[in-house]
Amino acid sequence: MNGIPFDEKKLEELVRQIMEQSGDGRPLIIGMKIVIGGPPGGTPLLSRGDTTEPEIELHRIGDRVVLTTELPGITPEQVQVLFREDRVFIWAKDPDRQYRASREVPPAIKGSAAITFRHGVLEISYLPREAGSEEESAK
Repeated sequence: MNGIPFDEKKLEELVRQIMEQSGDGRPLIIGMKIVIGGPPGGTPLLSRGDTTEPEIELHRIGDRVVLTTELPGITPEQVQVLFREDRVFIWAKDPDRQYRASREVPPAIKGSAAITFRHGVLEISYLPREAGSEEESAK
């Protein structure tokens, strides 16, 4: 950190000036993420007010599709995974952080998914449904 104490009034004034300079009265700032740091040498930075959207990597290993993503600071009980046809959705939340990710994936054969979570890394492995197959997708 730069050692400068946070001044909320200065931040509000800066945002007001930016809004005035946009000219037509419409907001210039679409979204904002405020990162709050702990004491010097203390705990790492945490995101507040926004959800972190980690990347979901897709690999094919043998006849299986393997999806991996990083969810640091989360326990297995805090993770939810949902397949909807050709998309996977992943949510995870604890009091300090929230993750949300989705990705287009090959549809899964129902019941073929195996999920592991070690050291903050979520891995989902499943058998993909062949194109034109009648089998249901995983839920």
